[in-house]
Amino acid sequence: MSDPMKPGQGQAPNHIQRLLKALSDHSDLVGDAMRGPVATGGKRDKGVETLISMRALMPVDEDTYYLNPLLREFIGDYVVSYGAFRQLTRLDGPIRQLRLEFDELREFRREGSHRDSEKAMNRLEEAVVRIGFYMDQNLQLLSAKVSTNFGDVDSVAGKIRENQFYYGEVKKFGQQITSLEAKAQEMDNESLGDSLREVHRLINVRILSRLRGWAARIADIQRVVSKNLFSLRQLESRQRNLARVSLWLSKNRLSEGFEVDVTPEVAVRLLPPMGLPTAWNIDVSDTDEMVTSGILAAARRLPAATPAKKSDPVESPVVLSTQQVIVQAPSYPIDDLIDAYLDFISSDAVLSEEADLSLLRWRQRLGEAYGLDGATSDEDWLLYAYSQISSAGFTVDLDIRPRAPGEYNDYFNDAAARLSRHPNA
Repeated sequence: MSDPMKPGQGQAPNHIQRLLKALSDHSDLVGDAMRGPVATGGKRDKGVETLISMRALMPVDEDTYYLNPLLREFIGDYVVSYGAFRQLTRLDGPIRQLRLEFDELREFRREGSHRDSEKAMNRLEEAVVRIGFYMDQNLQLLSAKVSTNFGDVDSVAGKIRENQFYYGEVKKFGQQITSLEAKAQEMDNESLGDSLREVHRLINVRILSRLRGWAARIADIQRVVSKNLFSLRQLESRQRNLARVSLWLSKNRLSEGFEVDVTPEVAVRLLPPMGLPTAWNIDVSDTDEMVTSGILAAARRLPAATPAKKSDPVESPVVLSTQQVIVQAPSYPIDDLIDAYLDFISSDAVLSEEADLSLLRWRQRLGEAYGLDGATSDEDWLLYAYSQISSAGFTVDLDIRPRAPGEYNDYFNDAAARLSRHPNA
C-alpha cells in the first residue's frame, strides 16, 4: 500500500513545493530581480505574474517590481504562519541602514563617481523597499492576531498575556514610525539642498506619503488590543467566580439537586407572604360609580374655596398731545448786514448798472446802521462774510495783493461777491 503522504504518487504538491518549483522555473527572472528592479514585457509577463502571486516579487511602482528582501524568510511569510508571542520586526536597523546609504550616495555624488553613485542609488532604493516590506509585514501580523482574537492561545490567562505583550509591541512600533518620519523628513530636506531630486521623489512617494496610513492602522490595532485586554480581564474575573461556584457545588452533597413535592404548605414555607404598603391613586377619568363616590366624598372634606377678590378696573391711559414749540434762532447784527448785502447784489439795480460790491466798504457804509459795533475788526468781518456768502451759493473774489520777498502765503485786503451763482450751489 502506497504512503499518501509521499509526493509524486497522485498527490498535489504542497505550498512549499509549488513555491520552490516557481522559483526554479523562473530562476533567470529571480536573478535579474536580485540585481535591480524588473518590469513586464515579452516572455517575462507570465513569470512576473507567477512570482507576484507567490509574493516573490513586490510591485512598488507602476510596472516596477522588486524581489522580496528576505527570501530566506519568504516561506514562513507565504504560508502566513505566526506563532504566539512573535515579536514585530524592529525598524531601528533598517532606518540606520537607510541613513547610511543616503550619506554614501551624497559622498559619491560630490566625488563625481557616477558608477558608484548608481550602485549607491540602487542600494538606497533597496533600503526603502525593505522598510516598506517590514512595515507591511508587521501590520499583517497584527491584523492576523486581532482578526483571530489571538486564536493560537486557548486559555484566557494566556490570551491576556499575549494581549499585554502585543500592546507593548504596538507602542514600540508607533515610536519607531515616529522616528522613521523624523529621519525621512531630515533626508528629504537634505536631498533638496544637494539637488538629489530622485532621492526626494523616492522618499516622498514610498515613505512620507504612506506614513499617515501606517500610523492610522497602528492606532486602530492598538485600540482593538486595548479593548480586547479589558474584555478578557472581565471574562477572567467571571470565569474565576464561576470556577469557585463550580468547586463549591462539586463538594456539596446537594450538588445534584433534590425532589420536592410542591404542596400549598410547602409553597407557603418556601415563599412566605410579605405585605407591601400601597397607596390608592385616584383616576379622575374613571367612570366607575365607586371611584366617583370616593372622589365626591374626598371633595366634600376639602375646605370651602375662598372667593378671589375682584381687582379694580383698569382705566385706559390718557395720551396728552402737545405742540412742538419752534424756537427761532436769534438774529445778530453781522448776519443782518450780510443778508442785506445778498439782497443788494441780487436786486435789479445791480444788474443794470455798475455797483460797488466791496465787502469792506459795505461794512463801513452800513455797519453802524445795522448795529455792528466797533468790536468786530475788518479781518473778522471779511472772514465771516466770506464763509457765509460762499455757503449761500455765490462766488466771492478776493482782493489779493502781490507777495513780498520771503512771503509764502496770500494776503487779501478786501472781497466782493459776483452776481453769477457758484457751480456747486
